[in-house]
Amino acid sequence: MVANNLTPSSRSSRKGSLTWLKRVLSLALFGVLVYFFLPLVKEIKAAADLFWTANWIWLGVALLVQVISYTSLTWLNALALEPFSGKIKFGTLAAVLTSMAFIQIAIPSAGLSGVALRVHLLRKYSYAPEESLFSLMVETVLEIIALVSVALLGVAYLLQIGGLSVKDVALFSFLCVFLAGVLWYGWWLLNHPARSQIILARVVAGWNRSAGRFRRLDYNQLKERLALFQENLTKYQLTSFVKLVLAAYGKVILDVLTLGACFYLFRYAISLPTLFLGYGLILTFSGSSALPGGAGMTDAFVPVLFSWISVPGAVALVAGLTYRLIAFWLVRFAGFISWQVLENR
Repeated sequence: MVANNLTPSSRSSRKGSLTWLKRVLSLALFGVLVYFFLPLVKEIKAAADLFWTANWIWLGVALLVQVISYTSLTWLNALALEPFSGKIKFGTLAAVLTSMAFIQIAIPSAGLSGVALRVHLLRKYSYAPEESLFSLMVETVLEIIALVSVALLGVAYLLQIGGLSVKDVALFSFLCVFLAGVLWYGWWLLNHPARSQIILARVVAGWNRSAGRFRRLDYNQLKERLALFQENLTKYQLTSFVKLVLAAYGKVILDVLTLGACFYLFRYAISLPTLFLGYGLILTFSGSSALPGGAGMTDAFVPVLFSWISVPGAVALVAGLTYRLIAFWLVRFAGFISWQVLENR
């Protein structure tokens, strides 16, 4: 009855405020994009001419490498799901991942729509929600570690050319240490049943005090799920962790090579330091895809980022957009089809 005190007008007002906030953020990003993209407009004709002299063999290479990269991502998820009782085929799991990629763009929600779809689809193959979430957490953490490693190569290049101050390096180092500490504490907590139950009890109590009028949590039920989750956690072996790390680095490094192949497609021999630096910058700006229209803005930011680091404007334009088409949009087109097939099974 308390939950019903939220009138339709108050709900509509809250929703309207969030909508306006998203619009303002999107508009701000769009303004930044226009400001930095305008100098590249004059390169459009030169960029179009590059297609006449392109080495199209490298397009096939880029597509093949990206397929192998996504296979590594699927392998990473398969390894993360291995300790649990569900069973899913490799190809079906790849379809689940592409479906997640599609829904995250179709319903921008900072990735939450993809998480919800993962839980929904894996439930069909006997995976409990907490198993789906934990395997996603394992995959995400390892992928972040691999991505940070790539970013560090870019940072090393900036240091070499004097592009970072001591203050910037200190801040970046602090963030890396802080993140490592958070990950270590989370892992320790998951492996410490008594302590994790205390934390769970505090979280449940806090939630029920502040938001219990909307939905109350059952501590005993959550405690049973946590115990089952921790039991499955012990099934990970050292060899499994080695494979998980290999799969994570395989996915990221192959994705970087896809980007490099797109530059070779247009006969530009990009250096490895520039490639790693540009890839790291792409990762930074790709977070805007959580906002409406953010995906399109990220596409336009890719050539801008490479033009910042001395890649010719025309090459940056065609190579950057070709990479986004292969590594981002083709995966999501495939994801729409995969989603339809999986939902109809």
